[in-house]
Amino acid sequence: MITQAIITVAVFLFTMIALIKQFIHPILLGALIPCILVTAKIIPGGSAFMQFANTTVVFFLGLTVIGEALFKSGLADYIGGKIIGFLGKTEKGLIVGTGIVAGGLSAFLNDTGSCACLMPIVGAMADKSGVSKSKLLMALAYFCSLGGTITLIGTTPHIVTNGILTNMSLRNFTFFEYAYIGIPLLIVGTIYMIFVGTKLLPDKEITIKGEGRKAQHNKKNMTIVGLIFVAVVIGMGINIIPPHVVGVIGAIAVVLTGCLDVKEAVSSFSTTTVFLVGGIFPLSTALVKTGAAKYFVDLLQPILSGLSPIILIGGITLIMLVLTQFLLNSSATVLMLPIAIMACQAGGINPLAGAMAVSVAASGVFTTPFGTGPNLLVWDAGGYTMKDYMRCGLPLMLLFWIVTTLLCYVLYL
Repeated sequence: MITQAIITVAVFLFTMIALIKQFIHPILLGALIPCILVTAKIIPGGSAFMQFANTTVVFFLGLTVIGEALFKSGLADYIGGKIIGFLGKTEKGLIVGTGIVAGGLSAFLNDTGSCACLMPIVGAMADKSGVSKSKLLMALAYFCSLGGTITLIGTTPHIVTNGILTNMSLRNFTFFEYAYIGIPLLIVGTIYMIFVGTKLLPDKEITIKGEGRKAQHNKKNMTIVGLIFVAVVIGMGINIIPPHVVGVIGAIAVVLTGCLDVKEAVSSFSTTTVFLVGGIFPLSTALVKTGAAKYFVDLLQPILSGLSPIILIGGITLIMLVLTQFLLNSSATVLMLPIAIMACQAGGINPLAGAMAVSVAASGVFTTPFGTGPNLLVWDAGGYTMKDYMRCGLPLMLLFWIVTTLLCYVLYL
């Protein structure tokens, strides 16, 4: 197991360097990672490429098709025009609008689904106002992640947290309890993106698949796509059917109703995103399975136990933020939450402070493209590099750390 853990860490470091230096295409990298892990007998051969069809990938594909239909019908262009008419054509106005809409939607829906649905609308806003897409798409991804922190159902780690709290005989967090931290985080994030974040992003021409297309502005199709879009949003909200199945049903519906043909639906898929998700997921699993991630967290537990309350909460939050940049946020939550609770109990402070810090920090993924669904979705569409995420996301991550630490301390200690 030690040898496998070392190999997994080596693959992880290689992946980081490859994404930063870009000496290998992400598609090749995504295909290579499972091959190495299988060859080293870290994951079974039969599961090497299973993640290329996991629920997250299926979710991406289904909502991408719906997004394409939003664009082709002209509905995205129409909605974007209405938002611009209300907020103006300035970059700051569009960022505020994006923050309000994306943050509000993600509070009650899956943050990845919200991002996929809003991408064509934000793209239309950018085209109409003359603002670079590369300035708005990353802001959209960040706002979706921040909005997911506001309620219990905004992101999976919140639900995972309540399950672990129940198993450890501790009080569960209520539905809107997260809002005391999530809303301030969304406000701080919006202010940051308005005055600092967009200045750190490249203003460049983006070559997106199908660029130069013209929306049809077909009123019948706009109505149909709008109804399908609303049905998908409601379906994800009530959660009777799994979100990825809702997304596929919506994608099938826009094709069967003639709003999009099959070729257009397939051509809307982002191959880069599929391969990257398919390769990163097994790597994340391997980091947990081999004990590599837990080893580094356990090394820090004795240090955390002897600290003052606010420094302890700050340490827990920072560790979780670092972990979740690279691990699936639900996996990082399962890994870190019991340790955080035990560290708080050992320090004689309310364990809910540590639990809240871990649960909220699971959404603070800003410095990598693969730490969360929204970041993955905009990576290819926005033409971003790993350096773009680091340049824009690192200051935001530090702000997120400070605000989360202070609020957890004030609210629970």
